[in-house]
Amino acid sequence: MEKIGIKVLCCLIAGLSIPFLCLSPAFPEEIIINSDQQFDFARSHMKKGEHDRAINEFERFVYFFPKDRRVPLARQLIGICYLKDGRYEDARKVFSRTLLDDPDSPFAGKALFLTGESYYEQGIFDQAGYCFGEVLKTYPSPQLRNAARYRLGWTRMQEGRWREASEDFKRVEGAGGLYDSAQHLSAESLKGETLPYKEPVYAGIMAGIVPGLGHVYVSRYKDAIVAFLLNGLFIWATIESFHQNHNVLGGILAFFEVGWYAGNIYSAVNVTHKWNRKVRDDFRKGLKDRLDLHLLTSEKGPAGLALTFRF
Repeated sequence: MEKIGIKVLCCLIAGLSIPFLCLSPAFPEEIIINSDQQFDFARSHMKKGEHDRAINEFERFVYFFPKDRRVPLARQLIGICYLKDGRYEDARKVFSRTLLDDPDSPFAGKALFLTGESYYEQGIFDQAGYCFGEVLKTYPSPQLRNAARYRLGWTRMQEGRWREASEDFKRVEGAGGLYDSAQHLSAESLKGETLPYKEPVYAGIMAGIVPGLGHVYVSRYKDAIVAFLLNGLFIWATIESFHQNHNVLGGILAFFEVGWYAGNIYSAVNVTHKWNRKVRDDFRKGLKDRLDLHLLTSEKGPAGLALTFRF
């Protein structure tokens, strides 16, 4: 009887334990990270324009696979993601690390070029020109040197240095799309010297003679009417005040009119500068920038960055 009781008790305990065993959590599956899959996953986010996600995935790739041959490329792609996202300082920090860690690597010249590109896109053209010039001095790669000459030409155009831009474009060598584009831009950039600019000094003198006339000079007719009427009313009110012996009021009105009159001259000079800037910008927008950055991964050799041109 004792044995039967013990068996019944064991069965009862086992039966009561089954639900708890069923409720117990399963062991988590082991996740294996493959270097190729991780790199492709990061690049897929980059191609979709999801730069923050791409940066995180490339950094994860570098962390888990520090000996992989694509680590330098992954770091450069992180910098390019920052660049495309408009985070220029962060991009330059990444490129600077490449230059400091291994200045003789194939990626160093590209990092210097991309540093110049970050300055160019940010509108800091003197620094951009310096970086492109250093690429030409330091790195012998024909493709990279042509890209630097091409971008240097665009930098000079942004600065209004049309003749220097023409010379830089002429120095692009080889044949094909980038060369053809550079030769075309070499001729077109010289037209920048004959753009229909307005003289800010003339605008200021005209505004000083007749308020609003400086604005007419640059076809700002509404501003011209406002300036003419406002100054005309203040001048008329000032004269009338003195004629009627309201000298204090006349003095106050004269004080304000001096400010309006000076403002009319300053405004005429300012809008003329804006006119000239718009003329330059419209001219440059009519020219095609063929340089682009395409990211290629070669299975036969080290992955790299290819500089190509837009159609």
